[in-house]
Amino acid sequence: AARHEDATMSTKFAEVAPRAGRGRGRGRGRRNYQEQQQKLFQEKVVASIPASAVFTQLQEFERRVDATLARKKAEVNEALKSAPRDPRTVRIYVYNTWKEANPAEGEDASWTLHVQGRVLAPHECADGTAGGDYDPETEPKLSEFVRSVEIRLDPASAPPPAADGAAPAEEPDEPIRWDSDKAPADAKPVDGFEVKRVGNADRKAKILIAVKHKPERYKPKPELSRLLGLDLETRPRLIAALWQYCRLNDLLDKEDATLVALDDRLRSLFYKGSNGEKETAKFVDLCEMMCAGCLDPAPPVEVDYVVRTRGRKNPTHPDCYDLLVDVPGGDKAPHNFVEGIGRDAEIAALDAKIHTGIKKIEKHLQRRSYFLGFSHSPVDFINTVVAQQARDIAIVRNDGRKRRLAERRTEFYNKPWVDEAVMQYVTRQSKAGKI
Repeated sequence: AARHEDATMSTKFAEVAPRAGRGRGRGRGRRNYQEQQQKLFQEKVVASIPASAVFTQLQEFERRVDATLARKKAEVNEALKSAPRDPRTVRIYVYNTWKEANPAEGEDASWTLHVQGRVLAPHECADGTAGGDYDPETEPKLSEFVRSVEIRLDPASAPPPAADGAAPAEEPDEPIRWDSDKAPADAKPVDGFEVKRVGNADRKAKILIAVKHKPERYKPKPELSRLLGLDLETRPRLIAALWQYCRLNDLLDKEDATLVALDDRLRSLFYKGSNGEKETAKFVDLCEMMCAGCLDPAPPVEVDYVVRTRGRKNPTHPDCYDLLVDVPGGDKAPHNFVEGIGRDAEIAALDAKIHTGIKKIEKHLQRRSYFLGFSHSPVDFINTVVAQQARDIAIVRNDGRKRRLAERRTEFYNKPWVDEAVMQYVTRQSKAGKI
């Protein structure tokens, strides 16, 4: 009966309180009420049937398993969304052209250095003959695999100044650099770079090409490189190689696999100042120290080239260099098998049976409480039930007598909702101009 009376009061409060935006607050309140009722029901079941505590623990464990499964599914889906990358070869061509001076038209002698590249087809032969389906328009461009290109001209090969003391015809030997990070956002990928300079003398040039690896690759320190036998690799593969070294040399602790016994090579690499005092370490700590202090960014590819400004071939015969890169490949179709994990029909049927069993337990618990109260004190129990039914009938018939009696008591105005209800009422009356 007290519950029904509180419900009536809450209805009055709901008329005064502002809504929480299109019913969202009401839905949240309903969920909270259901959760409280479920928790109360579980406590009653545990108190009545001590053996049900095992079932409650099993339910909690199942919820944790479902949460872990959902998180792992999200992680696997996120990993599978990234397109798989296939190893491909990028062939870089370096050559130059030149142009002789033309005094009649006022043109000075000049030369142009070309650095071009393309992705070879999967079955392309070494002589450049493409095999299979190969479309140069759809293949990635060179600039998509390059982080920066820098060209340095050797000052020693610069032509001497003229006899009369005039400045040389060529421009100053400042490094020429292109950065992908500084390129415009709407710039289209290109398959080559050009550098043009004025002059008619042969020049030595050093071309530095920083390759953009995905995932990023690192160059380990010489000691770590000799330990792992790797030169340029990604962090996950370097960590896997370190784990493999510990496993093959029987350095893993038999009781705790996270601990590693330090041999002389590991101790000299990670704990140089320990003087042999450090005997064990966590593998996670070794990985953190390796990634923080033993890995350098991948060095750029260096190409030495001599710009020719005379000869029988114009353009000159290109120098070719092959780089191994990872090209996005495979399909990006959704992986439905991951989403299907945990959606077995048998599991759903068992969940339905468990839900039906819980409902039966709840009904039997209510009946048990009813008869148990009657057995303790039949007279008081019947009087309480009759009084509750009388109040319920008054509420169903919308009889306001009980409500008017409650409003005559001081306790009615000590409810938590009174202060906010009064403020809402005063605000509404002031807006209407009645106050």
